[in-house]
Amino acid sequence: MSDVGLSDLTAYQLAFTAHIRDPKNNVRPKNVLAKRMRVYTEIVFNNIESSVAACFPVTQKVLGKRAWLKLVRGFFANHSAQSPMFRDIPKSFLDYLETCDGLPPYLTSLAHYEWVELAVAVADVSVDIEAIDIAGDYLAKAPVLSASLAVHQYDYPVQQISPLLKPFEPLAEPVYLLVFRDIEDTVRFIELNSVTARLVGILQEEQLTGQQALEKLANEMPHIEPQLIYTFGAELMQDLKLQDVILGSKRSQ
Repeated sequence: MSDVGLSDLTAYQLAFTAHIRDPKNNVRPKNVLAKRMRVYTEIVFNNIESSVAACFPVTQKVLGKRAWLKLVRGFFANHSAQSPMFRDIPKSFLDYLETCDGLPPYLTSLAHYEWVELAVAVADVSVDIEAIDIAGDYLAKAPVLSASLAVHQYDYPVQQISPLLKPFEPLAEPVYLLVFRDIEDTVRFIELNSVTARLVGILQEEQLTGQQALEKLANEMPHIEPQLIYTFGAELMQDLKLQDVILGSKRSQ
């Protein structure tokens, strides 16, 4: 390796990468032409920025180009990512946003909503089709839900935010969004009310029949007539089946 010691090489590599991440606050390594260093810096930053922008298009638009680039540069310069995988960069950016001051109050919620779509799209999960009775009675047996399903609660109407709609006050009541992959592997969102969100949560948490889940929901909500919950819940589960949220019932062993 010539006469350059390992410690010198390490110091050079650290200086090189530090300058690429934050050229304003880290001097260019010696013996590297400014023009060449500028090319390296632009290529690496542009790759990171394009990866982040692809996941957060609405966040980018509501901030505007200047504020967006400033935010991404701060992320690139200061955040210590824990994964070498390119597809994990958006999650690292989301983590970085949670440490930032001075952002619009709705921004981290909006960014999380956008990231969830990617997370569900690439989630390596599946269900055992052989264990599902597609035409089964999901009231009498345990319903089988989409493996990628998740329900998220937001204090801002994240699904409506745009450059023309920027809510600076949280909602009086949170919004619940169910996100999942349908049978064609398309990521979909469904807005839920609090009762429906809780029912889906019960179905996720426990291996209950549909009827047992409705009975538990009724016990948790004594202010609502149980028969109303049973009727509403049966209709709701039928609708969730039509939308591929419920795939069928668990097949008897």
